[in-house]
Amino acid sequence: MVPRGSFVLLVLLGCALGGLCKLLQPAAVTAAVELKAEQVVRLQGGMPVLILRENDGARRLPLPLGRAEAAQIERSLKTRIAPSLLSQSIEALGGRILRASIDDLSGPALRAHLILSSGSQQLSIEAPLADALSLALEAGAPIVADAAMFEAVAISPAELEEPRGARSLRSAAAPTPVQGI
Repeated sequence: MVPRGSFVLLVLLGCALGGLCKLLQPAAVTAAVELKAEQVVRLQGGMPVLILRENDGARRLPLPLGRAEAAQIERSLKTRIAPSLLSQSIEALGGRILRASIDDLSGPALRAHLILSSGSQQLSIEAPLADALSLALEAGAPIVADAAMFEAVAISPAELEEPRGARSLRSAAAPTPVQGI
């Protein structure tokens, strides 16, 4: 059985109309929160943590780092340092670092995207978090985070002032049951 020409025309017209409506819809814009690297602090056990502060607010995003990553970030935070070999290579090839984007912190290895441009082209490269952040810091490029992810993990100044020591946690928790008693 062969479909009628009018039926085929109607189906094609419907598909074209659907495609046109999709093109006219505003693109879904994922809001990003711009952050500024404040400092690398060391916790009691010596673990380095990078503190990123919200540009238009007071919330902070703490990011745990390894010792080598912390040294790399601290080097990038210092003023008047010589650019790294990778940063110089990107520039020599006609590229420019536009921003570092922190999209997800749920995996075992913290990853980010480095957004580069060359002429009118933009390229997003997945990179280890410390590499992306240190290159953005060297280039003076902004650091942004996905708004939903930032809302979930950011810490407010009030939360920083709350006591979080072992004693306060022990007093709030139920006593641990002892086996065999």
